[in-house]
Amino acid sequence: MTDKPESRPERSGSDEIDLLELFRNFGNFIARIFRGFFNGILQFIIFSIRKWLYLLVAVIVALAFSYFYPNVKQDFYYSDLVLKSNAVENQEMISYINRLGNLTSEGNYPVLASSLNIDSADAEKIGNIRAYWFVDKNKDGIVDEADIDNKFLADTSVSKVNRKFGVRATVTEPHIYDKLSSGIEYYVNSNDYFNKMNESRLDNLREIIEQTDSEVEKLDSLQKKEYFKLEDVTRFREGQLVFTNDPEIKLLHDDLLGLVRNRQASRRELSIHDSIISILEDFTVTRQPVNTAVYYAKTALPVLIVLAYLLALYITFRKKIHEAIRK
Repeated sequence: MTDKPESRPERSGSDEIDLLELFRNFGNFIARIFRGFFNGILQFIIFSIRKWLYLLVAVIVALAFSYFYPNVKQDFYYSDLVLKSNAVENQEMISYINRLGNLTSEGNYPVLASSLNIDSADAEKIGNIRAYWFVDKNKDGIVDEADIDNKFLADTSVSKVNRKFGVRATVTEPHIYDKLSSGIEYYVNSNDYFNKMNESRLDNLREIIEQTDSEVEKLDSLQKKEYFKLEDVTRFREGQLVFTNDPEIKLLHDDLLGLVRNRQASRRELSIHDSIISILEDFTVTRQPVNTAVYYAKTALPVLIVLAYLLALYITFRKKIHEAIRK
């Protein structure tokens, strides 16, 4: 008897059907998502039209609040001071200046006035003082944003800019800015530790300049000797007169220029940034208060519109909500 080979089931057609069915189900799933999304938007629009009265009342209340509230609320202004910390790292200086902000939060105006060397009446017009970092998001050495709200404080994907930092001051009268920048300088210069660090930095700069002057003089003399005073060198060996090759001339131009640039940078630092901090940009005195009607409307409008929607939803579905609560 001859054995017949077992016949294997052909699955190619079945596999194609399964694959088509998979794509069809996936397409239907995506279509249902889009239909649900657009249906939700349509239902939202219809609900908003039906409950237009709630939204209109919310808008009117928000605009009225934004218009009248600034009349009873004291005006306030804010401006920014950009500083460079010369004696210590930015982190130390920012933490030290933020102590002034703690005094304003506590309402400790006598100590604030003494720290800034201003009158107590002027100190009471300061709402807040807060130092902040500048950040480099792309790590290309260019400042991208001022981190006023400390959004990037713990973000390792951005770099903090170390060459400068900012100070934002909020006041109730703009003329306070005329005294505030000098007051912050007085506050920083009163710190003994900062003064010692700055004196050490200045001494180091003077030593660097002095040493660089000596190195430049030596290099300049060496360069002149190699270029203009080279002579044939001869020597005797075992009774024979041997002529040596000319020594290789080393170009010292780049080394000399590098030292000169370093000396110029040190002199510039010593003459321009000789204090503990340097003011790069002073406070800008503005006459327009921050808390205008638009300022409050940006918050009041969205809040009251959301509350109007919640109220409308509750009134519309209050029976179902009460039944769900009872269950």
